[in-house]
Amino acid sequence: MVMFQCAKRMRTMTDWEGTRVEIAKILDLPTDGKPDMAVDGQFLYIRCLRTMHKYDLTDMSLAARCAMFAKDGRARGFSIFGEYIFLHDFLDLYILHKGDFQVIDNIRLGADLSSDIGGVMLYDPPRAYVKIRNGRLYIYDTETRTVQKYVVNDSSSWCHCVAGDGVYLGTVKGELIDVRLEDLRVRRRIDLHKKNVYSAVLGNGLIYTLSQDGAIKAVDAASFETALAAKKAVRGMAAILGIHGDDLVVADSGQIALWDARTLAPRERFDFPVGWNNHGVILSGGALFGSDADGVYRAMLA
Repeated sequence: MVMFQCAKRMRTMTDWEGTRVEIAKILDLPTDGKPDMAVDGQFLYIRCLRTMHKYDLTDMSLAARCAMFAKDGRARGFSIFGEYIFLHDFLDLYILHKGDFQVIDNIRLGADLSSDIGGVMLYDPPRAYVKIRNGRLYIYDTETRTVQKYVVNDSSSWCHCVAGDGVYLGTVKGELIDVRLEDLRVRRRIDLHKKNVYSAVLGNGLIYTLSQDGAIKAVDAASFETALAAKKAVRGMAAILGIHGDDLVVADSGQIALWDARTLAPRERFDFPVGWNNHGVILSGGALFGSDADGVYRAMLA
């Protein structure tokens, strides 16, 4: 049985097996149900509605706040690389200093609905690798402000996972693709799921994936062949949050499910606020951070 340790302001939720899990509400923060969150060092970063927030995890005090947008939008997200935050809003990319959210750069990379930004996968100064709809990857040089455009696939990618000299992309067609970062050429591909690979996470020499078809599969990173599979494992639009110890941690329909990372055998499932379509939840180390319309919550995996 997995035990959980939580901070102050506890409440209790009960999973389907009766296991009691204590969860702490750490922030009263109204959201649209789809906040973006990341932990970097001792700080929790949140993009909520039109605003970026930064909180010190030692006491949950507000360290920085900046209103970024004049209007609401649902095609937003961010990634942290070193001292910088790469924030995307539909067609536009912003580079912020993570200390105070000062805008360092702003560029429009997309042109229309067919070329909106899916996220920044990697920043290897001065090159930012950006995922674009319809199978395209752009390299944005932050020094020269020039863009190199590549087409690596004929379908969009829901997810990515950078590993070594390459990036793994899960596509809407159910493929897993291995792309070399040096020249953005496809090295390997496998037809893995029926459609919509929602997550790709690397660990234990395996690439764990999850799809709309309800299956969790693990591909051997060396051979690029399926090593493990669990059919009908998830209930809807789920997301693999990461690996903690021997557990594969999955957000699934308002719950957290723990699977044995070595065998994909189910271990435990419990209620946890995960935001809209599992978007407002992350795993950092052993800490789960989740959200609902009223705030942000935390629980510690032992």
